[in-house]
Amino acid sequence: MPTAAIIIFLIGLSAALFGYWGQHTEAGRIRYDEMAGMIPFFAWWAGIVLIAVAVILGIIAVVKR
Repeated sequence: MPTAAIIIFLIGLSAALFGYWGQHTEAGRIRYDEMAGMIPFFAWWAGIVLIAVAVILGIIAVVKR
């Protein structure tokens, strides 16, 4: 797997974990209430998109070998 895909995957994973924490845990909901809750919401979806991009890049790298 190329280095770029690994880095993108790790960034996506950390964004998705932050988004999960901000939306689905008690501490996260207390910290990010009402309009501030958009930050973890968008981090969650950005993380999912970045993970998908990293997986696609990894698949392309494996197929090209």
